[in-house]
Amino acid sequence: MKIADIGTSELDFRQTGEARLQEICSRYGFENASYAHIDKSQNIVHGCATFPAEWTRHYIENDLIFADPLIRFGATMIAPIDWTAFDNKIDYAALFEAARRFGVGRNGMTIPVINPFGERGVFTVTSNAPRPEWEALITRMLPALRHEAQILHLLALDVIETVFNFPSDSLSWDELDVLKMLASGLVPSVIARQTGKPSRTVDVLISSITTKLKSQTSEQAVARAVSTGFLKWSDFFADPVAELVDMEHRTLCGGIVRWSGRSHELIAFEDGRIVRSLDSFQSAQAEDLVVEFGLNPAEISEVVGDSGDQALWIRYL
Repeated sequence: MKIADIGTSELDFRQTGEARLQEICSRYGFENASYAHIDKSQNIVHGCATFPAEWTRHYIENDLIFADPLIRFGATMIAPIDWTAFDNKIDYAALFEAARRFGVGRNGMTIPVINPFGERGVFTVTSNAPRPEWEALITRMLPALRHEAQILHLLALDVIETVFNFPSDSLSWDELDVLKMLASGLVPSVIARQTGKPSRTVDVLISSITTKLKSQTSEQAVARAVSTGFLKWSDFFADPVAELVDMEHRTLCGGIVRWSGRSHELIAFEDGRIVRSLDSFQSAQAEDLVVEFGLNPAEISEVVGDSGDQALWIRYL
């Protein structure tokens, strides 16, 4: 396994990732923070941190990733790991003592994070506070830190090419057509009838799709393709009209489609992909959408939340 800097991604996560880590340290009073994405399929770890440059250089030059239990256990565990768990372990004590000597922090907590598709990461915070203060701080802030870990994980997954490396030619035309049909809710037997292909051929195409998108099921392949933007939700609706965005989290939270005549439907996205640019979105009031599209106000509130007087943000397609 090797280590790589997330900052070398096509979209520079270092700028947003390290800025967020610095902000977390300032807000909670931590000494340092880091995030590492563990890509077991490529046998590589991508990371960014606020650690002293001397420690980062020492870590990389001495290949300490092979000895780092936080990476090893982070790839398998889900519970937070307090660094004191390794103090009495002969194999690891020297590593943590060196980290403290280089100014990383006397106390540390590492929080493993995993998304529904199995991609894993570890979020770490450190402090030089006395042990009782550190324990009280972690006890109080652990729920918030778990949330921060998830946000960092999503940010990283949105930019690391080796995780979601789905170039446009990774699927054949037949596979792309079948993927869109699966996304539309069609079952394999119906897809076979509509395409005129034997059922066995459709099954082979679906198997190839799930393999290429590193998924276990066709449903997971569809979810991954949509959540990463490889397949746009508007690709498999006859007449998509608009998208709604959650401005706080910069994610798509819903879409509006038109059926026959003037019948519109609001579709909720449970895990919408991150929107990199919000320039094309404009503010709108919920009551305006009710009038314009004939939507149920309760449905709008369910999708975008109870925004009160706050304007919604919409992009017309």
